[in-house]
Amino acid sequence: GIQRAGEIIRRLRELVSRGTSEMRAESLPRLIEEAGVLAFVDEELHGVRHRLDLDPKAAWVRGDRIQIQQVLINLIRNAIEAMDGGGEREITISSRLLDDSLVEVGVADTGAGIAPEHLGVLFDQFITTKSGGLGIGLPICRTIVEAHGGKIRAENQTGGGAVFLFTLPRAMPPAAKNGL
Repeated sequence: GIQRAGEIIRRLRELVSRGTSEMRAESLPRLIEEAGVLAFVDEELHGVRHRLDLDPKAAWVRGDRIQIQQVLINLIRNAIEAMDGGGEREITISSRLLDDSLVEVGVADTGAGIAPEHLGVLFDQFITTKSGGLGIGLPICRTIVEAHGGKIRAENQTGGGAVFLFTLPRAMPPAAKNGL
C-alpha cells in the first residue's frame, strides 16, 4: 500500500511538472462553491456548519480548475474529520488578496488543532494523524499548489482549531483581459 501510494504521488508530480494542467483565469468563488458541493455533501450528518469569508478583490485566480478543487475538497474533508471530537463544528473558507499577484485561500476549522510535533511534517509523504490514513492527501495538495507557483502551510488558530492556507496567482477576469 505504501509503495503504491508513493507511486501515485510520484506520477502526480510528473504530470503536474510536465505542464499538462489547464491553467487559465478561474472564478475563485465558483471553484469554492463547486468544491463545496462535493466536500460538504454530508455536512448535516456530521453536524458541521460552514461559512464563506471571501474578499471580492481576490475573486480571480490562475490555475487548473480540477486541481484547485481537489485541494479544496481534501482540506475541507480533513477539517470535517478533525472536528469529530464534538463541540462547535464550523468550517470557514476564506480568501484575501495578499498583493497584486497573489491570492490566499484558507480552510479553518474549530477542532482541537494540530499537535506541535505534526506541524512541521504534515505535508511529508506518509505522515498521517488519522487512523487508517495513508498520508498522501496533503503531499498531493502541496504538489498541486507548488505547481501553480504557490505555497501551502498549516497553523493553529489562537481561538482553537487549525487553518490551512495556500496561495495562488491572481488573475484578471477574462472579460477585463479582452477589453470587453
